Amino acid sequence: MRRLYRRLALTFMVSALLLVLVFTISMYERTRTENGHYLNQLLDSVEMNLEKAQEDYEARLELLKKDYLNRAWAVEYVLSGEEQIIPEAELSVLKELMEVQDITLIGNSGEILLSTNKDMGELYKYTGEIDAVASARDEKAYDIHIDSPGFAQRPQSFYVTVKAKSEEFAAVRIDADISRADLKSRKDLIESTLGQATTEYRTSIIAVGKENGRIVGITENNLQQFEIPGVETTEQLLEILHSARNGDQRLFMINGEYRNTLVREQESMYLIACSSLDSVLRHMFWSFVEGILGIGAVSVFTILLVHRHLKKYLFTYFEQVKESITRILAGERSMAGETAIDESEVPEIRPLVETILELEKKYIDKAEGMTRMEGELSVAQAKAKYDKLTGLYNRSGFEEKVEELLKSEDPKGAFILFDLDNFKRVNDMEGHPEGDRMLERFAGYLGAVFRKGDSIGRLGGDEFVVLIPNPMPQDILEQKFDALLSGIKDLFGAYYEKYGTSVSIGAVPIDGTVRTYKGLYKCADTALYIAKYLGKNRYYINEKKISCMKRECIRCRADCPRSRILKLPEKKNS
Repeated sequence: MRRLYRRLALTFMVSALLLVLVFTISMYERTRTENGHYLNQLLDSVEMNLEKAQEDYEARLELLKKDYLNRAWAVEYVLSGEEQIIPEAELSVLKELMEVQDITLIGNSGEILLSTNKDMGELYKYTGEIDAVASARDEKAYDIHIDSPGFAQRPQSFYVTVKAKSEEFAAVRIDADISRADLKSRKDLIESTLGQATTEYRTSIIAVGKENGRIVGITENNLQQFEIPGVETTEQLLEILHSARNGDQRLFMINGEYRNTLVREQESMYLIACSSLDSVLRHMFWSFVEGILGIGAVSVFTILLVHRHLKKYLFTYFEQVKESITRILAGERSMAGETAIDESEVPEIRPLVETILELEKKYIDKAEGMTRMEGELSVAQAKAKYDKLTGLYNRSGFEEKVEELLKSEDPKGAFILFDLDNFKRVNDMEGHPEGDRMLERFAGYLGAVFRKGDSIGRLGGDEFVVLIPNPMPQDILEQKFDALLSGIKDLFGAYYEKYGTSVSIGAVPIDGTVRTYKGLYKCADTALYIAKYLGKNRYYINEKKISCMKRECIRCRADCPRSRILKLPEKKNS
């Protein structure tokens, strides 16, 4: 019997080792994979936000150029209307009225006739610009110059030169006030975008410049340092990032702890998303379920081995053992838990009986535990679809509702995108807690305006979205928008007047022509862009489902309301 006991002990030991090995490997691989998907989603979101920030900045720069060009023509009109060149004092007054940095009058030979800038000298050093403007046949000839110093430097020079109608001078140049123009570098846009990004606890996104290996931007709510042991120079850091740029998951020691890390290469930088393995453990529930299944498999294997050993070594008591096990498994035991078997007849079976009873109790405990875990899983799955701040659907939860509607045979309804105008000013001036309270108020306001059957979500930041899952006439939808916008002033209170905080709305009807979430989002985003272009605090319904965001009209359709509203120039064929 001792030999039997030794073999049983060895069997259970091997089974336990296999169980731990299978469970650990499965748990680790699944949780790392899930965390990798999350980091990829974060990088996708940051890349999209960077692209949108660049587009917004370029659009604002175009408006700034037009504004200063109009100021230059206004100055030229005033100065050309005089019979002779005005005195310097009057030119200074004109400069203050036009809110520019300097005004300079340039003669036909490139000489400086008059300037509010004492450092201009006597001869204009950019003769090529003057020759091009002065010799042009077009009376409205002009030249706009904004320097591009580099990735991390902001432009330091912004001026407009226009052709003059006066016989006294050839051209007029106005220099913009750089402090008012708010010109930004690529580094500034990256810092701003990452500063607004929100990540989970102990998860961060870092941007590192390719040229100097320095941190360009970093998310503000978590990690604020980036140190890798053994990396002492920027060249070593860039070499490590370059080797990991293919987007595969890597495990790096960052700031003294191991972090799951993804690296993506951009034109001028590396984007790094990293998450502490402590946060990875929170996503290991499914691996635990797999571990339970592994326990069951190993237990079955163990029982089969025990049965084989019993058959081999208990020759004289085989029938009694078989009968005893059958009666035990049938539950023939007293209220006190003692078996109905006379153990005195088979003394060797007593340890086996105790083992079986203990296993039975464990099985009952495990069944109760699995029931409890199934309930916890349902709660966790439900929470994963909602935004923590507002209680609305998050991006994934809302996208699931839209895809569910689009799978129907004839989907009808409306996809509506909301964006809080000038919300950043509230965050910057009043603080992020006050900004969060404003987001919560607006979420409650949407819940009061729309019906219970409508799906309301927050995609991130100050971007909200609503899905109406059934037909709604356009006039009723417009009435709802008018009522919503009329209540914004009372909702935002003093911030409406102080910061101009309002709401812009872009909507697209759902009629089955666009069958993807991404397509509907692009159409609504185009409508939102038009609403903001028209002055904000208004709505625009994209009836023709235009998703084009090009800055030049390529005549992709005969009738394009976006092209008409934004007055886009037609793209010239080369």
